[in-house]
Amino acid sequence: MATLDDIQSAVAAIVDQDQNTSNIDSDDYSLRLNYINHRERKWAEVGKWRLLYKEFNTLTSTATGNLTVTLPEDFRIEAGFPIIGGTEHPIVVGTQKGQKDASDNYVVMGGNSNSGYSMTIHSGTNAALSSGASIFVNYYSFPTSLASPTNVITCPNPEYIITGTVADIWEAREDARFQLKKDEADVILKDMLEFEMTPSEGADNDRVKSVDETRHHFRWGRD
Repeated sequence: MATLDDIQSAVAAIVDQDQNTSNIDSDDYSLRLNYINHRERKWAEVGKWRLLYKEFNTLTSTATGNLTVTLPEDFRIEAGFPIIGGTEHPIVVGTQKGQKDASDNYVVMGGNSNSGYSMTIHSGTNAALSSGASIFVNYYSFPTSLASPTNVITCPNPEYIITGTVADIWEAREDARFQLKKDEADVILKDMLEFEMTPSEGADNDRVKSVDETRHHFRWGRD
């Protein structure tokens, strides 16, 4: 995978006709770094990329029926039902809590990207969590911001970051060529999405699955 220094070098080769990153003015280097991080964040926001899938496991520290768990700093959005003490808990929004029974199992996601995300678990009046109960959350993450020249980008196609960054630089300079680069970056992003949505030969996702199968592993005609 490409490093930040690789990206800076490739961008400089196009914009400055000089790929030596040591010749980039410090202010320009910082500005381009912001554009590069912006482009990677933009890539991450477009879809639920497999590269950004992560799993979070922890344990309760006390016996309780309600517990708020701080989620990882890079949490973006949940990828499935959290599993608390071996039981799947549906995710509901805060305004729906009044529609749930006291004995229901569910979780409420709270917070934001600035203050951080948390998950409040309601395990039901008859199913209080014991101390040490397992908590599992699978989620899609934000890519880590690039800072050091040796940091590796997360986006699987560095050409999107390079082309998009050049477009952003030229647009800021009111260089008419920015539109061509912007369109080129959009095509690269579209191709990445199509590749992501195309199952591999060995994948068990070559057909549309029912809710019963995806959530409860039930297949009509077989179970």
